[in-house]
Parts: sequence; structure tokens; C-alpha cells
Amino acid sequence: MDCYVGATTGALKGALLKDNTFENLNEIKSLDPKSDEITSMIWSDEQQTEILIARMNRDLQLFDIEQNEQVSILTVTGGTGAIKGLHKTDEKILTCVESGEIQIWNDKSEVVSEWKCGPGVAVMRGSEEKPEVVTGGMKNLLKTWNLETGQQVWSARNVPPDMLGLEIPIMITDARFIPGQNTILEATKLHEMRVYDPRAQRRPVNKLKFMENPIMCTSLTNKTNQVLAANSIGEMGLFDLRSKVHPMCKFKGQAGSIRSIDGHPTMPLAASVGIDRFLRVHDLQTRKLIHKIYCKTRLNRVLLRNELSILNDRKNAAKKEVDEDETEYGNMTQDGYRDSEDEDDVWDVMEPVTKKQKMSEDDVVEVPVEEDDEDVPKKNLRKRKVIQEEEIKEEVEDSDEADDVAVTKTTKKAAGKKKVLKKKA
Repeated sequence: MDCYVGATTGALKGALLKDNTFENLNEIKSLDPKSDEITSMIWSDEQQTEILIARMNRDLQLFDIEQNEQVSILTVTGGTGAIKGLHKTDEKILTCVESGEIQIWNDKSEVVSEWKCGPGVAVMRGSEEKPEVVTGGMKNLLKTWNLETGQQVWSARNVPPDMLGLEIPIMITDARFIPGQNTILEATKLHEMRVYDPRAQRRPVNKLKFMENPIMCTSLTNKTNQVLAANSIGEMGLFDLRSKVHPMCKFKGQAGSIRSIDGHPTMPLAASVGIDRFLRVHDLQTRKLIHKIYCKTRLNRVLLRNELSILNDRKNAAKKEVDEDETEYGNMTQDGYRDSEDEDDVWDVMEPVTKKQKMSEDDVVEVPVEEDDEDVPKKNLRKRKVIQEEEIKEEVEDSDEADDVAVTKTTKKAAGKKKVLKKKA
């Protein structure tokens, strides 16, 4: 299987991108959506052979991919709400519930340490470079915690008030560490992503806005400076963290909220799932949808494996094209493709190329120019009608005489009317 998807019904599905098919990995009949919904899902080891699954009833289960078996490990106690985040370090498991209780469990399912990070937690995610986790949520500012001591390392500060002096609400939906940069990415319901640098300041060093709807999830890509973000109406965008402008591109086709994105660490591929029940895989380089699988239920989480079946097909196709080129055009050498059989004959037959000498003045020969023949068709020239100045003057004089005659006639008529009025009087 290439992708593993967790549904709202509690079903765990495995998808094979090569055939665009999926398979249910647990029994569907025995599931209760109210208690078995998958709320969080991570890889349990670096080889990606085991998946750690958290359900709505706060049961923690381990799924073995090789043996296709699912085993219940423990049940989280303390606090209220669903499990909002999981993290695996060495042989310890870290859990965080909605009310803010963070617990570290050993391999014997015993609580080693416990502390609170504040109520309203929406996300908890660990770092791969140092023993720290980041938490945040509704009315709960972004914070980082040391796993060894359980102490708070750094806390963010809310952004300044708006132009009316009103406080900006704290509505965090997702957060994660950016590897190799010592920065933290935060997504909010205010259709904005913020980048924090704990070494510099408590307020964000960069802000990225995305459309006008709440951002639901984010993901890393194969490039350190680029991230993916998706909102509640099915729009997914690719962003460059070094810029403060619009996204680099948008991926269309989704309907409804996107709940989870997972980018491939080495290839320009990303898988996304949401409430439209489709698993989609996009190529970030060509900006095209390459795989689309209907999974029948609303989906919450997705995990994309590092070793994919479609990657092997691409490598084989590229190797096949190179082999065909070599058989068609000959063997590849330092000078290019050459055919070893007819190589010498071709070069012997070809004439050497010499440079052309420039012609001197003595070599120039005068060629008599012949007159145009009658048979050669002449170009159709547009004829213009030329009016002489004398004709224009005559026309003007005639028009003036006509005007004078008309004026005299009108004056005579007016004089006649005056005489008739005098007689009547």
C-alpha cells in the first residue's frame, strides 16, 4: 500500500496508487463512528512498518503493516476531550488531549510524566531535531515544551490589535516545526499563516494570507522553504515562506473541507483527504492531479509512504526510454550517439567543408537591366480625382449668386405684404 487513510467511521483504509484502488484494513461492521472515529495518526517507526492510531474514545492502537494486525496498546486517562496530537520518541509515546493534559507513556503503558499546556488545545506536534513539542488552540497561544523536564521553553505573543483597537482572537488550527530553520509555522481560522522565530522575538516574523476561509491543515514538502495549506472550502495552495505575497499556485478540484495533507519528503508529491471522501495525489511540480480514489466515507487523516509503487514505475519508464534511444541511434560515447558499423564509411564519403572567400571588386560583373515587358502585370494604382482650383472658384461663385437671388425674392415678398396691409388700413 502507498497511502493509509483514517475515516470518521473508524475505518482504516490502504490505497494503492498504481491501480487507483483501496482496501479496508479492519472490520467495518463492528465499528461505532461516535467512539471509533480516528482523530490522530502517525508513523510509529522510521521504517514505516507500524502506524499509531488514536480514536475518539481515547484508545491508542498500533497497526502492523507487514502482519496486517491491529492491537490496542492503552487508553488515555485524565483530562477531557479527544486526543489532539501524538508523538513517538525512542520507546515512549506522548499524547495530548483537548483539555491540555500532556502525558508521556513508556513501553509498559505507564505514565512517566505529565503536565498541562492550557485548555482548548487543537494541535500538538513534536520536533524531529530536538526533544520539544509545540501546542496551540482556541484561546491558547503557541508554546513549546521540553520533553525531558516538562517545562515551557518559549511562548508566542498575540499580534497587535486591529485598526479599531480590538484584540485579535487566538484561533490556532495547526502548527509544526520547520526542519533546518529553527522556525515554527502556525495556521489560524483567520485565513492566515504565521511564521515564528523563537530566537528573535515572540511575535511572528512573517504572515501569509490565504483566501478568506479558515485554514484547516498544513504540510511540509520536499523543499524546506515551501509548505502546503488547505482551507475549509476545498482550496489547497503552495506557499513559499520567504515571501509575503499570494501563494505560488492553487490546486483545484476538492469539494468541502480538507482535513489532512501529507507531502512526500523527497519527491514533489502530496496526498490530501477531506469530507468529500476522495483521496487525491497532486504533482507539485506540474501542478496536476495524478491520482484520485473514492473511499466511500469522510476522511480525517492521511499518511503517505516514502516508498511508492508509482515511483518505481517512473524510474522503469525513464530507463526504458534511454534504452530505446541507445538501440535506435547507436551507442553513447563522449562525442554523442554513434553507430559503430557505418561510422568510418560515412566520414570518408563526406566532403570537407571550406570557408567561402570574399569577392573582390574585380570579380563583380555588371548585368544589364532590361526594360519592363508589356506582359508583366503592372501594379494597380489607386486613382485620385484631382479638382482644379478654377472649378472650385466657379462652384463657390454660383452658390453665392443663388443665395443672392433667394434673398431678393424673400425681400420682394415681404414688401408686397406690407403694401397689402396699408391698403386694408
